[in-house]
Amino acid sequence: MEFLVFISYVFFAFLLFMFLNFIVKRISLTKIQYVLFTNIFLVFLASVASYFHLNAFCDDIFIIVIFEFLIRMLYTTYLLEKDFFSKEEGILPLYLGNVVVAYLLNQFIIRQVDMVFLNPEQLKFLLWVFIILFIYHFFHRQDMVSIQNSTKKFSIAERGQYIILQYAKMKQKYGKDISVQGDMRFLIYAIMIFENYKRPSFFRQLDYFRYQFDHVPKKQGIMQVDSKKILSDIESIEFVEKKLEKLQERKKTKKNMINSLELLKGIGKTQEETILIEKIYQYLKEFSNL
Repeated sequence: MEFLVFISYVFFAFLLFMFLNFIVKRISLTKIQYVLFTNIFLVFLASVASYFHLNAFCDDIFIIVIFEFLIRMLYTTYLLEKDFFSKEEGILPLYLGNVVVAYLLNQFIIRQVDMVFLNPEQLKFLLWVFIILFIYHFFHRQDMVSIQNSTKKFSIAERGQYIILQYAKMKQKYGKDISVQGDMRFLIYAIMIFENYKRPSFFRQLDYFRYQFDHVPKKQGIMQVDSKKILSDIESIEFVEKKLEKLQERKKTKKNMINSLELLKGIGKTQEETILIEKIYQYLKEFSNL
């Protein structure tokens, strides 16, 4: 039995080697992602083995990573004719760290449970997580396509009614939270309308939900501000408002006369975004003079 387990470790180490090569050739993995993919492979194997009550296989499953390490070392040294232990490549610390993580996973998680597979209740929760993530990525992808075509879709001639309706909606909802007056106020609304069009409330709520898990900094609030913490829509408006005011104070022009293009560039808008927001801004000014 032990001999069969040993042979199976060698076999799955080769499969792991092939699997990692396949992933690396198609995706540029970071070191952390490389370690994660390795240990996901181990967890999957342990899940299948525990389902069929092959506990002996799970006891020292981390050995698969050690064998994969040896296979990769031979492959790199003799087939690729490269120095596997080169310090410049930084490969050796990565694989040693991979073995340590696999060992800890084996000892403190896999060996401590009778069944690595999720039970029905856990599967139900996982199913809903996947559904939410699928919906998020599906609509996010559609949203990115929409953004790429925003120049055509956000034509003022075609979207004039939309801009006015959004202006009325934003004015009613956030009007009391905007302190600036005059043309600067129209610029705030123009940015708000544009960013809300790119990233509607539904997607922003999904961003907030996702942030609770990965804590990766994202654009926040209706004004889509780069922030390392969660900002509400109102906080994002206040942030942009203060930034625009500071930029305006540096100018020698009168307060009621603004250079919207320079201000938009000053807050980090791209050339395409600046052009689109400027069109909305001018449209709002014209509408207010009717």
